[in-house]
Amino acid sequence: MSLLVILYVWQNIEIVKIEMRNKALAVQERQLVNDNDRLRYEIERYRRLDLVEERARKSGYRRMLPGDFEVMANTEDHAQ
Repeated sequence: MSLLVILYVWQNIEIVKIEMRNKALAVQERQLVNDNDRLRYEIERYRRLDLVEERARKSGYRRMLPGDFEVMANTEDHAQ
């Protein structure tokens, strides 16, 4: 009889442990989902061209002007 009581108590203890672990994992999952959402928002925010241009201006960059680059023409025929 005492063996049955011990097995019953042990079973209940294991169930409680599993439930506690399940709750902890659910909290961790919610935190990871929130972090993922926040990171996706940040990525999309930095994709906006106006924000990219603003950060570039603050970093000392400026728009390219036609005089900032040169075009070179290659007249060699490479289809030999």
